[in-house]
Amino acid sequence: MRYLVFGDVHGNLTALDAVLAAGRKRGAEAYLFVGDLIGYGPQPVECIERLMPLQERGDLGWVVGNHEMLIRGEADRTGYSDEALETLDWTKAQLEQHPRAKEFVHSGELTVCANGLIWLTHDSLASPGSGGYHRSPRNAKSELACLRYSEGRVCFYGHTHAMRAELHGDAGVILAPMPAQAGDGVDPRPLRLTAGELGWIGTGSVGLPTNRERRPEFLILDDGDAAKWTVEKYEVAYSRDTARAHVRGILGKECSKLIVEQICRWL
Repeated sequence: MRYLVFGDVHGNLTALDAVLAAGRKRGAEAYLFVGDLIGYGPQPVECIERLMPLQERGDLGWVVGNHEMLIRGEADRTGYSDEALETLDWTKAQLEQHPRAKEFVHSGELTVCANGLIWLTHDSLASPGSGGYHRSPRNAKSELACLRYSEGRVCFYGHTHAMRAELHGDAGVILAPMPAQAGDGVDPRPLRLTAGELGWIGTGSVGLPTNRERRPEFLILDDGDAAKWTVEKYEVAYSRDTARAHVRGILGKECSKLIVEQICRWL
């Protein structure tokens, strides 16, 4: 099976459509989403509506992110930026007008096991919903230990908006290089996860990526060979001007100018 693995869309429909199209072009058969579909961006309901048919077909595994948790009243507002709070308050009002989209957000779990071996979380498998940012191999050890205890083989996470991979095998925990393939074609240097190895892998971000060109990011997991899974790493070009125009045209009517322009700078 070839899985499109992605996260941190943040209401950026233009970027999400680009990633879904690029994934289909590369043979995606199922979809794994690691949270933060909403927040910051101007088209949260439309992004939810892109994923709902995938869930209805049984082709989507997904977990909530901290932005969904805040909408659901399960996270403290302390520590969230003004950009997050103002856009999430607006998003919450939008969801009240779209009951099916609201139901989708409220149906999500903190962790999900997709097929017995593939785990999803937004921030942590060992302490889901804690809101911690993963940036150190030391932290990866506890996550990989939890993955082993859960009898999984790989866990994908988001939240950091950065692609990152730690693998655990005979050599202990190693930080694996994650150069993304930009443009057309298949990643010529996929990450390889051999039998017995465990992977703790960050997906990067679709809607607010942090790579140099701000290209939406995604992964393709191929588990067709049980002895050697591969994780392909991609960046895809899209119209940042269109995304910014949506922010200004939609959020410009609802949020302060400072908030709107800061989000545009992040795109």
